[in-house]
Amino acid sequence: MGIMEGPSISVSNLSVSYHSLERKSLLSIGKKTEIKALENINLEIKKGELVAILGKNGSGKSTLLNTISGRLKPKKGEVITRGRVFTLRGANPGLIPQISARRNVHLLSYAYGISDEKRKSFEEEVESFCDLGDAYDRRFSTLSSGMAGRVGFGFTTSLDPEILLMDETLGVGDEEFRKKATKKAEEFMKRGETMLLSTHSLNLAKNMCSRGVVLHDGKIVFDGTSSEAVSQYLENYRV
Repeated sequence: MGIMEGPSISVSNLSVSYHSLERKSLLSIGKKTEIKALENINLEIKKGELVAILGKNGSGKSTLLNTISGRLKPKKGEVITRGRVFTLRGANPGLIPQISARRNVHLLSYAYGISDEKRKSFEEEVESFCDLGDAYDRRFSTLSSGMAGRVGFGFTTSLDPEILLMDETLGVGDEEFRKKATKKAEEFMKRGETMLLSTHSLNLAKNMCSRGVVLHDGKIVFDGTSSEAVSQYLENYRV
């Protein structure tokens, strides 16, 4: 999809539903029940905005990001994105536990289409961000959550996305990872790219984002400044 004038993300009249089957017994299945995950969502995100998506578990945060990324097909409505979209859930973009972080980054650079001319500088950028020393050549499964977080986040953000969707990414790992990840996210924002951050960390939402959207039962119940969104969430929707 080419870059066009207009918002980075346009969500219009979006509804997403799941279906669950009620099992009456081991041998029989009851009726199919429709569960509305998102209902009539309208949202525009401008280029360069950093927006926090807030809401309790089950409110629809991950479903919204998955639909924007194209992983989920809506029941109705449409999503238009303008620019390269990458999603990071937790801190792992598909890393293989049995091989080293270095080998992972090298193999994934092919999978994500990094050109031969850019591959060396790309891999050096990721290694520099990770700053793991000898641990960079250890089996990935032996790394701490903070170390693993650096690899996943460093790789994804070095892909140079124009729209970055993060699902609880900056809440994982150790304090050192969160500092490095926050700094790189801020640099990403300064370049004028767009970021949606689904998070339970209210301080992170207030400190990093200028705008906040609160979801409740699959609906947008507030859209305003991040500080106002946090207040609304705490006062009316947090359990």
